Amino acid sequence: MNPRRLNNNSMTHNEYRIDLNSPNNIEDIETVQEDLVNQIQQTNRPNINNDHLHQLINLLKDNLTSTFPFIIILILKAFYEHSAGILMVIFFSASIYHANTVLVDQAALKSSRQLCPVIRVILILIISLVSFLYLFREDKFYLCLIFSRPSYTNWNLSTLLWVLYSTFCIIKMMIMILKGLLILYPLSSDKGKYCLTFRKRGSYFSLLEYLSQFYISLLTIRPWLSFLLYNNNQGNILFSSFLLFFYSTIKFYNLYKSTVELRQSINKSFQNLPFPPVPINELRENMCPIYPIILTCKHIFCEECVSSWLDRNASCPLCRSKLPIGQANYRDAFTSGYLIWY
Repeated sequence: MNPRRLNNNSMTHNEYRIDLNSPNNIEDIETVQEDLVNQIQQTNRPNINNDHLHQLINLLKDNLTSTFPFIIILILKAFYEHSAGILMVIFFSASIYHANTVLVDQAALKSSRQLCPVIRVILILIISLVSFLYLFREDKFYLCLIFSRPSYTNWNLSTLLWVLYSTFCIIKMMIMILKGLLILYPLSSDKGKYCLTFRKRGSYFSLLEYLSQFYISLLTIRPWLSFLLYNNNQGNILFSSFLLFFYSTIKFYNLYKSTVELRQSINKSFQNLPFPPVPINELRENMCPIYPIILTCKHIFCEECVSSWLDRNASCPLCRSKLPIGQANYRDAFTSGYLIWY
C-alpha cells in the first residue's frame, strides 16, 4: 500500500500511515523518509529576497539617521539666507488664496454682498503690494511691469524663478483689487442710477482675467531673455544662440495661440443671451415679472436669476437641455492660480 498523507485541516502535523502487512512496506518506508527529508530542506531553506530587503531597509535607516541632522542644517542655512523671499512667497500665496475665496463668495451674493469683507481684502492686497515694492526697492522690481528688467546682476535659475513668480503675484493682486472694486460697484438690483447688470459684471470679471493672463505671458519674455543671454562668453555663445532661437520659436507660437484664445474668450464673455423676452401678460402669477426670458426649451426664467446658472452651465436648470450659448470662464470673480512662468 502506498503512503498516504492526511489533510492538514484534520491534524496539526503531517501523518503517514503504512500498512505493515503489505509486502512492499520497505519501499513505503523509504518513500516516507524521502518525503520528510524534502520537507525539512524546504522549511530550512533561507529566503534570500527577504534577507536582501531587510539589509536594504537597515542601510537606509542608518543613512537617514546619520545624515538627517546635516540636512536640517542645510535647510536652516538656506532659509536664513533667503528668508525674505521665502516669507514673501508664503505671504503672497496666502493673501491670494484668501482674497480669491472671499471675492468669489461675495460676488455670488449679488446685491446681498457684504462690503466689509471685500474692503478688507482690497486693503490686504494693497498693503501686500506696497510692502513688496518697498522691501525690494533696491532691485527696482517695478520695471518688470513695463517690459524691462530689475537691477539683478546674477541672472541664474533661482533669479529667473523668483522674478517670474513675483511678477505673476503682483499682476494677480492688481487684478483682484479691480475685481473687488467691481463687487463694490452697485448692481441694477440696487436701484441706483449708474448700475451694472449681473451678467455685465460677469463679463468684466472674465475680461480682466483673460487680459491678465495674456499680459503675464508677455511679461515673461524679458526675464527669459536675460536668463538665456546671461554670462555669454566665447565658449557658450553658440549654445545660448540656439536656446534663444528655440525659445523664440515656441514663444511666438504660444503668443499666437493665446491671442486667438483671448479673442474668442472676449467674444464669449460679452455675448448677449439669444433668448427673447416674454410679454408680461403671458406670465403666470407665480413667475417673476422682472426681465423674463424664454429659453429654447420653452422654460421661462428671470434673466437676472438664470444668469448666474448660465455662467457655469450651458443647459436649462430644469430639463438640462443644451442651450445655444458659448461658455465663458471666470465670470464668478475667480482668479486662476496657475503659474504662468514661460
